[in-house]
Amino acid sequence: MILLVLFSSLRSETGEPNHKVPLFLSMIVPGGGQIYNGRYVKAAVYIAFEGLFLYGAVKQNDRMENAKDDLRYYRSIDDLTKIDEYEYYVNTYTEERNNFIWMCVGTVLLSAGDAYVDSHFKSFRRDVFKKGDEISLIPGINGLKFVYQW
Repeated sequence: MILLVLFSSLRSETGEPNHKVPLFLSMIVPGGGQIYNGRYVKAAVYIAFEGLFLYGAVKQNDRMENAKDDLRYYRSIDDLTKIDEYEYYVNTYTEERNNFIWMCVGTVLLSAGDAYVDSHFKSFRRDVFKKGDEISLIPGINGLKFVYQW
């Protein structure tokens, strides 16, 4: 949170927001760039997914370490059936942990890219249409016509 406060002061000093700030905030703090941009729902979604994937990686790592301990024990007593079983568990948990890590990395990169693009759109005019403007589709001889009246 301290980083968010420090980086938000950069915006007020320079006038135009620095578009790299939300990019790097998203890489450092889950949802940090979205919070910087004022997109709190997106921030919550990215925080949830990054947390979920990180939790999954930690959980699978714990399972892998427990399976390695059991594998060492069964190797010490030469139980070939259990050795094969626990080698399978170690490999499976390792693969699942690595998948969770890659999903977390992908979510961080997606969050950073989203925050960077969103910061560019922050100054985009949203009030294109004025009161009394009208958009319509009118059937014509060659198809539909797109009509904008002001």
